[in-house]
Amino acid sequence: MEKEGGQMPKLVRTGSLVWLWVCLYVLMCSSFGLAETPGRLEPDARFGGTYRRALANNPATLDPAFVSDIYSRTVVTQISKGLVQFDAHLNPVPAIAEFWEASRDGRIWTFTLRQGVQFHHGREVTAQDFVYSFTRLLSPKALGPMIDFLRRIQGADEFIEGKAATVQGLKAIDRYTLQLALKEPFAPSLTVLALANAAVVPQEEVERLGDRFAQAPVGAGPFKLVRWEPGKEIVLAANEHYYEGRPFLDTVVFKVGGTFEQTFAQFLAGNLDEAIIPSGKTEEVQKEPRYRQYQLLRRPTLGLLFIGFNTHLKPFDDKRVRQAFNYAVDKEAIVREITQMGSLSANGVLPPGMPGYDPDLQGYAYDPAKAKQLLAEAGYPNGAGFPVVQIWTVSKAESTKAELVAYQRYLAELGVKLDIYFTDAWTRYTEMLQRGELQMFRYAWYADLPDPDNFFFPLLHSAGQPNYMRYGNPQVDRLLERAREELDYAQRVTLYREAERIVMEDAPWITQHNHIFEYLYQPYVQGVEVSLLGDRWIPMNKIWLKRTPAEPSTGTTSNVKTMQ
Repeated sequence: MEKEGGQMPKLVRTGSLVWLWVCLYVLMCSSFGLAETPGRLEPDARFGGTYRRALANNPATLDPAFVSDIYSRTVVTQISKGLVQFDAHLNPVPAIAEFWEASRDGRIWTFTLRQGVQFHHGREVTAQDFVYSFTRLLSPKALGPMIDFLRRIQGADEFIEGKAATVQGLKAIDRYTLQLALKEPFAPSLTVLALANAAVVPQEEVERLGDRFAQAPVGAGPFKLVRWEPGKEIVLAANEHYYEGRPFLDTVVFKVGGTFEQTFAQFLAGNLDEAIIPSGKTEEVQKEPRYRQYQLLRRPTLGLLFIGFNTHLKPFDDKRVRQAFNYAVDKEAIVREITQMGSLSANGVLPPGMPGYDPDLQGYAYDPAKAKQLLAEAGYPNGAGFPVVQIWTVSKAESTKAELVAYQRYLAELGVKLDIYFTDAWTRYTEMLQRGELQMFRYAWYADLPDPDNFFFPLLHSAGQPNYMRYGNPQVDRLLERAREELDYAQRVTLYREAERIVMEDAPWITQHNHIFEYLYQPYVQGVEVSLLGDRWIPMNKIWLKRTPAEPSTGTTSNVKTMQ
């Protein structure tokens, strides 16, 4: 694991890190025009220009402490930085921490910071800033998404309960040395610290802005916020003093709103520099000559789209009903004939490429007879007496509507009436999910970390924050808790696979498909780097333009570049 300049960071590879290095070995990236360090590996790279991206919904927040949705994360990863980041192959590598070391038992982590790293407002980042940022995440008034990890720090519970004014295990040894002391080993420790939530923030700006910090954040990342017009656009400008070097681009503009079909049309009109290929367009893009001027990038991602059941609401408090719905739906036909975005039908919790993925897991086959049998056993023969069910989504894509109509049709064969509801705002949708109001819902989960814990614990542990299915199984909880502390790679995999079999038997959801990243880029775009974490983790500071969109085209047409 090399940092810039080739120096090896100090690292005691404890058992937790052996797991990390082995499981990350299989993860690869795709890119074109790759420029790993601005200005060094691309002799023709040029500075300047504006890059225009679509963002389907407004972010819930731009405060890194409270980021929990993909729209917020997509923007915040460009604004903020923490101790650690992922490289293109998903190895954890130095960010603001220049190097680190861990104790043999994996409990004490010591990070040495780079000197001279600046926040956007000009002040140098110090170890005390990280102490403040992590302590802020433990505020009992606003416990953020990282609380589960941070509570493992010595003294965290005492601080939350008001029994201590500081967190014992969080120390600034000196201006550039930070120490984290954990109560027990935690296998994903280093990867968790690469989350956007672990980014450093300046105390004086947080306190000066108060609640407005969520709309006007100050970070230490490659871009700084210029303005945010909700529902319209978010504009970022290059950070001239970024520690890895000034980004090539002058400006990044996120255009907020629009379906996949609408943003694709905007891309073809030259108003966007990238666009996801909508459902049903993949074959057309690959075959029709008019698309050959663009660059095509295709890559599997660590994502899962599922239909969740609220297991606390009738009739989904009965496992037989949930299983019946799984058998009733031909999800392979839905993915093949409707979704049509290169996605793969999903049989379990983990997507291909994630450590611990079980290729032998069978999942639920399409079996209408079995579905009717289970529904009858639950007291609803041929659907008699079964209540009308509501399914909700926030997606506006035409393919989503077609997917849910297919669910309507399949469930009608059981005698079940399914009503489809759409909400127009991501924030309203998440509020409804948090309040437990939705019987069934369509939801996508994208890994933030290349670790199976990032799927299992948030979604399926009874204490998981986005466990909107209200799923709880004490046996699964115990397995997931043991896996977090297990330092042996093979044993961790065994624990997760056992948990996965139980979860799929309990059927708190229908796992529909695993995502494929499939985008078109304008011919002048260079330096795009996509890992298995997908588009929200693309390092925009590496992107550069062969010509700015305002410059005239040369009139030449390049071939479609396809990365498998």
